[in-house]
Amino acid sequence: MRYVETSHIKIADVEAKLEGTNQLIDDYIFDVGLRDKDQLRLKLLCEEVLRLAKSIIGYGIMDFWLEGTNRVTRIYLSAENHMDKAKQQELISVSSTGENSNEKGFFGVLKSMFLMQGIDDEEWNLRDYLQEVYTKREKDPYSQEAWDDLERSLVAKLADDIDVSVDKNTVKMVVTKDFSEALSTVGSRVPQAITPFTFIDSNNKNDLRTFDKVDELLEDLELSPKDAVHMKLLFEETVGMLKALTADYHAAIWFEKYNHECCIRVSGKTEMDQDKKEGLLGVASQKENTLVKGFMGKVGDIIENGLLNYNNVMKLQQEYGGGYVNYGTMGMYNGVEGMADSGIMWSLYEYRDALKENIGSNEEAKEAWDELEKSIVASLAKDVLVGVKGNRIDMTIVCDIK
Repeated sequence: MRYVETSHIKIADVEAKLEGTNQLIDDYIFDVGLRDKDQLRLKLLCEEVLRLAKSIIGYGIMDFWLEGTNRVTRIYLSAENHMDKAKQQELISVSSTGENSNEKGFFGVLKSMFLMQGIDDEEWNLRDYLQEVYTKREKDPYSQEAWDDLERSLVAKLADDIDVSVDKNTVKMVVTKDFSEALSTVGSRVPQAITPFTFIDSNNKNDLRTFDKVDELLEDLELSPKDAVHMKLLFEETVGMLKALTADYHAAIWFEKYNHECCIRVSGKTEMDQDKKEGLLGVASQKENTLVKGFMGKVGDIIENGLLNYNNVMKLQQEYGGGYVNYGTMGMYNGVEGMADSGIMWSLYEYRDALKENIGSNEEAKEAWDELEKSIVASLAKDVLVGVKGNRIDMTIVCDIK
């Protein structure tokens, strides 16, 4: 995959500058080689990101550019904030008072970050915000309003992640789009159905009631009996993998149904101070090159090592027939220059494809392929996508349904 970074252009008027940005986007699309549908998705997302940012900062000047590959693209916006506190207050009060639920919604949070007003942290992330809304959604009216606000945002629907960071007087927004084939529907369209969320953490991971909830959740999706069995098996394998993690975590699990696909989503956070990281690093070192039990054992290893650092994942390997298969590297799809600081992005599709290419040339790959063929998850899933960034874990298991 070719990594491309475009030139940076300054935008003061989105409408007037749209032609220039369109040319930059077209050049990027050509350079990385995006497919037809992905081209349209990126163009739409870029346009909506620009309009969203403009609605937040008015007539301030923004820097706009793109970076990435034909698999993962990032849209960058950087702006300086020179407004005094009085002007900030005036602009915020146009839409809300600070106590209004609208300001606490998706748009309001972004506005607060760009204006550096009323924020406790210097970083904001869409997936963290999503999990916060998921957790509170059914408990109070504000959370439902925040969810509705999120549902109305095209940017939140089209993007796979949004990061906003503040450094002195500069605000940077990074919008990530993952063009993995399995996500062409999942994450790009509104689901036909979403189940309630099941929560699991390291303190209650031995609670058997987590498994008991799956039948009730699947009833809401109205799947065929065969598809329901498949999704139940994938759910049990996922929960089993989470229960085996040694890190402290809190995660939400839920199902989403689309026309021809169903997926399991996992979104979690870990509590990782330096002492815990060092302890986990010691565990990872002791496990190095030992036999990992099955495909989901590898996924668990990728998550735990991803919480430590990028290099740890790149070193993951398993012995097969006297040789080694580097399953961390083989499944990575953001492991190119310029993308290492974006966290870990790993997929079953990439791992399977890499093994297939090497079956004829070495015995280790053939043995690893045979193991993959026997995996329940690998045989049922269209793809398994794992993302680890900082203390956050995200996983999507996509399965075709009839």
